[in-house]
Amino acid sequence: MSVSVISIDPAPSKWSTVCDGAGFRKLCASELRAMLRKKKHDPDTVVCWDAPLTGPTNPDRAIHKPREFSQRCIESFFSRGKFKAPKGISVLPYSGCPHWAITRSLLGLPRTGQYDARYEDLPFHLLPGDDRTADARPAVVEIHPAVAAWLWCRGRDGFPKDCEPWPYKKDQALRKRMWGVIREKTRGVACPCPPNHGDDDDFDAWVGYLLGVLYLRDLREPSPSVILLGNRATGSFLVPTVDGLSERWEQFVREWPNVRSR
Repeated sequence: MSVSVISIDPAPSKWSTVCDGAGFRKLCASELRAMLRKKKHDPDTVVCWDAPLTGPTNPDRAIHKPREFSQRCIESFFSRGKFKAPKGISVLPYSGCPHWAITRSLLGLPRTGQYDARYEDLPFHLLPGDDRTADARPAVVEIHPAVAAWLWCRGRDGFPKDCEPWPYKKDQALRKRMWGVIREKTRGVACPCPPNHGDDDDFDAWVGYLLGVLYLRDLREPSPSVILLGNRATGSFLVPTVDGLSERWEQFVREWPNVRSR
């Protein structure tokens, strides 16, 4: 049986956006909870979730040390250096992301301390991770569609330079140009219902869907088009494969204990 991908842009103060590749739905929290409750019995589902799914490096032994309860390594990486996201591509410390609260309510993630349910007792298996049991659960993986879309488009003619603002949330024309580049790079994924370019939540949900499909498609390929950058300790995003990204990430992780908080 093929694995189905669902991309969800959860929203704490408005309706969340859900994309399954065939179309979009706007769901309130109770409707989204009901949908997830049905999906938790389907092991052939991967949910791409646009909100923090991890927190402290080791939630079972979380102590107060620099950034432990504020910013993950993955967020710090995209906030400085060669792959620093420009203004407009928001990479907030996880503690400052308001949609982590609805995520906690619906998924039990991120785990932040020893009194939270164990990973193996949650309804969705968190990727990456090796605690998947014989009675396999559906999976959930963290995405950051804005970062992924920017990585796909950066350096292309007609787009802002890295030192310039990238206001894709407010600029419908920019989103439309970004969509053209992304579809050029993801031709192998069917697109029966493209997003409404006037709705940035649709755009994010569609990008998340593409990331999930490409990740699963290339999972065993030597040169995948999408990779899962990071792990549960550092935080992780699904991102397109970009020259130099993995190498710079590995170097950054080694340096992370000595990197000053922004």
